Amino acid sequence: MQTIRSINLQKNLGDVLKAADVEAVLVTNREQPRAVLMSAEEFIRLKTAAGEPIPSEVRKSRPTLYRRPADPLGYDTRDPSYAIQMAEDALNGRHSEEIEQEIDRAMRRWGMR
Repeated sequence: MQTIRSINLQKNLGDVLKAADVEAVLVTNREQPRAVLMSAEEFIRLKTAAGEPIPSEVRKSRPTLYRRPADPLGYDTRDPSYAIQMAEDALNGRHSEEIEQEIDRAMRRWGMR
């Protein structure tokens, strides 16, 4: 779960909303939990699971358009430093079979095979 201080919430709102589409974001004030921000889709899911009514304002929301797919090799792609670990793994021959399969799929998709 990502955490953001309430003082930084306004200037990072776009990034926080994008993060909330993927997972809940904890908002803290003076190092204490203050609120949890989540997608409308997740809110509806939790309300439904609890058997509670869903407010009509929330029902009007459209489904989330962007949801980052899980990386098939298990890298946390929300953290840009994953690219360094991925490069090191490739240089050390890790995941070579999966990489070859992905290259083959891309080549076929682009009509190169």
